[in-house]
Amino acid sequence: MTMTSTGDKASNTSSQTVPFPDLARVNEMNGNMLSDATKFNTKVGATMQQLSKEWFGFVGKRLHEDIELFHAIHACRSLPDLQQVYTLFWQDAFVQYGEQMKRMMHIAQGAAEEVAAVAEERRDPPAPVTMTTDKAA
Repeated sequence: MTMTSTGDKASNTSSQTVPFPDLARVNEMNGNMLSDATKFNTKVGATMQQLSKEWFGFVGKRLHEDIELFHAIHACRSLPDLQQVYTLFWQDAFVQYGEQMKRMMHIAQGAAEEVAAVAEERRDPPAPVTMTTDKAA
């Protein structure tokens, strides 16, 4: 018996090769991305810890001043005394909240600049992933 033309077509398509990625290069790229992601996450975690420490220290200070407000109100003997106590309390509060926000923005901005600098260093274009053909098939 002879082979039909469909059999010939089947054998022709099986001889075509499918390109495979350079797995060593893909593995290297994945390792680099994971390393960069780890560095980034570490920096974000440290920044969040620093921001939390700064914020909770500030809140503790403000709570102490809130308690002192009640003592000052209790010591007031006239309406002008009460007005002065409240005026000083709110003036201090606005100034302190403004200063605290500046400190926290400074921390966050410093962290963002560090991450941007690292990203800029790593910005070199990666080598292209090469495709190889399997000539053995």
